[in-house]
Amino acid sequence: MNFSKHEIFSFVFILIIFIEIVGMYFNTVSYKILIGSIIIFSLILAFGSYYLRFEYYLPSKTKLNNKGKTISLTFDDGPNSTVTPKLLKILEKHNVKAMFFCIGTNLLNNMDVAELLVSKGHVLGNHSYNHSNTFALLNYNKVEEEIKKTNELIENLTHKKSVYFRPPFGVTNPIIAKVVANNNLTVIGWSLRSFDTVISSNKLLTKLKKEVKHNDIILLHDLENSLKPVDEFIYYAKQKGYEFVLP
Repeated sequence: MNFSKHEIFSFVFILIIFIEIVGMYFNTVSYKILIGSIIIFSLILAFGSYYLRFEYYLPSKTKLNNKGKTISLTFDDGPNSTVTPKLLKILEKHNVKAMFFCIGTNLLNNMDVAELLVSKGHVLGNHSYNHSNTFALLNYNKVEEEIKKTNELIENLTHKKSVYFRPPFGVTNPIIAKVVANNNLTVIGWSLRSFDTVISSNKLLTKLKKEVKHNDIILLHDLENSLKPVDEFIYYAKQKGYEFVLP
């Protein structure tokens, strides 16, 4: 049986707390040590929830595992009626395929764009139905409903089983991990976060050129701000010998 890091750390934490409580009873352990242990474990929980690459609650693919000089482009939060078609033209110009982690409501409202995306050979991934700020606070049934509704839309478009999922904001917890496991989903994270939602086009291009490494999975978004940098970055990366592949 495989245990997650969360389950292992929780078992160790409970054991440590038990030992410390016994120690306090015999006056060999200070209450400050107990409080310190609780604080440390709380920090581990927070870190594990927000740092997908740590794989604290569930396994995730955050880098490629190729011998060649390869990288992947992934785009979150689409499809967008105005930006995504422009992005698809850029990718087609460079003959690059990408993975798009789509929000269910955006798929529903932009089915023509989603159909175009699929027809160009790109891959659709699940990014929840609403991408709510409170997604990580939802109960099991609500999380599963969000994922299943989006999977249904993807499967109707692609005529294939939807298996790829990226949690909103990259946040995970035991409930999300259980839904992912029960629905046989593969979680795709990232190794290079572009921060294209908060930095300028010029800074974005500079960041990508400076930080890209072999086997990176790059996180971007369907944004007007990202179009020119993506176009120029693909040209730059190919000149440097990188091959663009799907995760």
